[in-house]
Amino acid sequence: MIIRIVALFIFFSISSAVATAQFGPPRATPPSADEIFADRALRDAASLSNGQAKDIVSADDGIDLRQAERWHRTAFDIYQTLCTDRSGPRDVWARNCSKLADMHRRGLATPQNYETAATLYLDACKTGLDTNACLQQAYIDHRGADGETNWPRAKELYRIGCDRGDLSACAGLGNMLYRGQAGLADRARGAQLLQESCRGGYDWACERLRGFGLSRQSFGR
Repeated sequence: MIIRIVALFIFFSISSAVATAQFGPPRATPPSADEIFADRALRDAASLSNGQAKDIVSADDGIDLRQAERWHRTAFDIYQTLCTDRSGPRDVWARNCSKLADMHRRGLATPQNYETAATLYLDACKTGLDTNACLQQAYIDHRGADGETNWPRAKELYRIGCDRGDLSACAGLGNMLYRGQAGLADRARGAQLLQESCRGGYDWACERLRGFGLSRQSFGR
């Protein structure tokens, strides 16, 4: 009986490994019609609000700020609805929470609020497993884009993204380790992460290596 149980366990383990090898990681859920519409509304708003500064702006310039505001509000409402609805696939609500956070961060259709944006980014990152949300908040925390740096949290978020295989997150983590930010410096590990990201094609990591004075031979680009 024990032998049969062990045999079944091995069989299912191998089957799972083969399935993963055949199909790879799960694909992102395609956006719904509502999400596509919101994305389009955001692009249309950008096209209606960009242009050269002039004393007098007319409709002939292709600028319509009132319509741009309406498109921003349309996108905001859709993202908020999709973010709040947790009945569907996790990657869908997480992706839309990240987009909603972008609007709070940029002050589109709502007063700019980095704190609200951070709450949404962190939820999408940690609960929704949206790596892009991790990177957005990590960058804000590292650079102090909201007026204050939060290096410990930036380091944590870069580590989360790196553990998920994101090259830019590994580069961000490597940069912080090499410089000794939010902890003791670990130049060996920092350089290793930057080298791996550089070899993977992430150019910013290569630039960081050059900036740290590491030889071209050490990272192969």
